[in-house]
Amino acid sequence: MIFDFSHLKKTNASYLSHGLRVIKVSIVLIKLGIIGVIHGLFPFAFVKTVSNGVKKIADDISHF
Repeated sequence: MIFDFSHLKKTNASYLSHGLRVIKVSIVLIKLGIIGVIHGLFPFAFVKTVSNGVKKIADDISHF
């Protein structure tokens, strides 16, 4: 579903706290994307950074 107007109620989160969490995750994902591009060009750099970062985000999101 693209729009779920009761999402905040279901997650028991305020608009502000939910927004800040999502912005934080988005910033981390952007950073990991940039690191992934660097790793693609230089495979010896940031060997486990992206995979570990994605696993951490997945774990954090599962506890929202």
